[in-house]
Amino acid sequence: MTAVEFAVSSHVGLVRDENQDAVGNFPSDVLDDSGDLGVLFVVADGMGGHKGGKEASRIAVEVVGDTYFSDEGGSIAERLRTACKSAHAAIREYGDSHPQCKGMGTTLTALVLQNGTGYIAHVGDSRAYRLAEGEVVQLTEDHSIVAEWRRKGWITEEQARLHPERSLLYRALGVGEEVSVDVIENIVVHEGDSFLLCTDGLSNHLEKDEIQDLLLEGPPEDACRKMVSLALERGGYDNITVQIMRYGTREGTPPPPQAGA
Repeated sequence: MTAVEFAVSSHVGLVRDENQDAVGNFPSDVLDDSGDLGVLFVVADGMGGHKGGKEASRIAVEVVGDTYFSDEGGSIAERLRTACKSAHAAIREYGDSHPQCKGMGTTLTALVLQNGTGYIAHVGDSRAYRLAEGEVVQLTEDHSIVAEWRRKGWITEEQARLHPERSLLYRALGVGEEVSVDVIENIVVHEGDSFLLCTDGLSNHLEKDEIQDLLLEGPPEDACRKMVSLALERGGYDNITVQIMRYGTREGTPPPPQAGA
């Protein structure tokens, strides 16, 4: 068994009057990855009006958590993809039956850790980062119009970061008949590696090197608190949600030898 050190923080920010982000970890009382399906972490950022955004992100997190563990058969990657598509359908169904929520949608980024291997499912512009060997790498690509312009070389990184329409998405759960889900499989995870899932309320305010420094600086709980505080200091224009998972030491494994031993 390998323990997963875990922390989460979510803040409404300084401008919005409601937090339309949602966050979850499943099973909620288990933080080791030894089960056949491991442990699942999810963040979602709702959109589509005062009522719709909050409902869309809530539905997404709940349906993904339920479906991933209840679906019969299939690999972890297949279960993640099925769970996201089930959430997409559930959001559309809710919107159809609640006119005030028509057109609602949400981002979703999910991470499974299972026996030393990571899996990610992703739709939208929430993000997953990984810290390994002292360096942070962004694992997901934003499904936004501005991010696509940047990938094609039409605008610079700096222009993309400051663009007023940087949050305009071309892919989200609940929007359109079908949804395409990015799935990353078979990420080898080593003891001491960390993962961070966050909504754009955090990533719009913090640079990658700042995220890296804070992950290296202390335990996940402290890093969560400091990241949210920094985003608030820089304006807190959106809801802010961050989850940090640090892969722990395998039980029964002797500690590594000290230098000079």
